[in-house]
Amino acid sequence: MHAVELKNISKRFSGKNKRDFLAVDRIDLPIAQGEFFSLLGPSGCGKTTLLRMIAGFELPTSGEIFIHGEPMRDRPPFHRPVNTVFQNYALFPHLTVADNVAFGLQMEQVPKQEIRSRVGEALAMVKLNGMENRRPRQLSGGQQQRVALARALVKKPQVLLFDEPLAALDLKLRKEMQIELKHMQQQLGITFIFVTHDQGEALTMSDRIAVLNAGKVLQVGTPTDIYEEPRSRFVADFIGETNFLSGQVQQHQDGITSVLVDNTLLLNVARDRELPIGTQVTLIIRPEKAMLYPLDAVKDHCIRGTVEEIVYLGTDTRFVVRLTPQSTIVVRRQNLTRSDLAVAAGKNVQVRLSPGSLRILEEDKAM
Repeated sequence: MHAVELKNISKRFSGKNKRDFLAVDRIDLPIAQGEFFSLLGPSGCGKTTLLRMIAGFELPTSGEIFIHGEPMRDRPPFHRPVNTVFQNYALFPHLTVADNVAFGLQMEQVPKQEIRSRVGEALAMVKLNGMENRRPRQLSGGQQQRVALARALVKKPQVLLFDEPLAALDLKLRKEMQIELKHMQQQLGITFIFVTHDQGEALTMSDRIAVLNAGKVLQVGTPTDIYEEPRSRFVADFIGETNFLSGQVQQHQDGITSVLVDNTLLLNVARDRELPIGTQVTLIIRPEKAMLYPLDAVKDHCIRGTVEEIVYLGTDTRFVVRLTPQSTIVVRRQNLTRSDLAVAAGKNVQVRLSPGSLRILEEDKAM
């Protein structure tokens, strides 16, 4: 049994001039028990609407939502076995930390002794012991986020929903909280469904990711699958930095597909299926998988290029190299020593594009 299962879910909103807006379009999505599952996509892609439908704050126009096998269509939010952590935390400023965490239990008229016990357990989980009597204004952003998390955990939900809860934190604290949330999820074994537009955040925390755009799920997979084997140009472009090269299939031999780029550059791609000769394709390669070498280096699968731009990024350096009059490629190289930086703009180099690092994109399609 899945923790959450979406079957043919659509959501249509009425707009101005009687024109409807389709926010979510026929999505099927199973989410496993105990999984850290992220809904990832740009603003307006439908991910928050999907989360709100799971929580019960919005009802689907069509389709059905199941939580642990039970249909949720007639269940109001307060009768669903889920809880939500919001982006703005939604804490009561006039209540103490303990009272904020206890609020939901008080509304359910849980006995006072049990409330005290469960509040203490929840605050211990998020490492806020000793802060029970503080008010939200006396806490840092990270601590307020922990209070919101404790308030959600104290009700012992089967599924915990997160609507971009780390967006307001600074970069360093956000990265720390990503690791803490992942550790906490693993310890508790609760299903987490996490909405974010931050690719790095999704890759860091998730067991699986669903990439959405324009109300459709374009791809579902592990972080490695999504990054290494994107199924569409949108997914490849949205997840990290990617080079795109347009070309035409020339031949197949010994598991290698040869593609002619810009009518001048022949590249070899490891491919598990053959495409018809003459097919127009898009090749992709991640910047860290392309390698730079001096002209006198003897390496296979290398092509000549000219460095046009160099950006020092601390841990690595970003090079823009022109391969043909029409195409450039970005190469990122780790800075191990100072000698690694000894490449100047305008200098000719070799760029190694190995067959195993290149990918041929499939057609864009929604699941």
